[in-house]
Amino acid sequence: MDKLLNQLQPHIEAVEGIGNKIENSEEYMEEIRKYLPSLNSLMAEVFQMAQNPEIGLEMDTEFVLQVLNDILYGIEHRDSVFLLDVLRYGLLEIYVYMEEEFGT
Repeated sequence: MDKLLNQLQPHIEAVEGIGNKIENSEEYMEEIRKYLPSLNSLMAEVFQMAQNPEIGLEMDTEFVLQVLNDILYGIEHRDSVFLLDVLRYGLLEIYVYMEEEFGT
């Protein structure tokens, strides 16, 4: 769990950076495309942990899947407003929740 907790901070910073670029009307598409493989890797770990009763991570996997689908929708449709919302109020919320769960 410490490994995952240490991985969260760079993910949080990456998502905040992308969100700031969107908010400042800067080009963000290349940065988000570069971030997707590491997001995919982290989410694979999260889903594995959520299925392991010994770890005790209570995660609403349906919510996580919806957030990931919304991110893809925002990218595919180049909808920066939608994407900013899902990054800030979806993905970052998941990361903060995980930090709180593992940090205690």
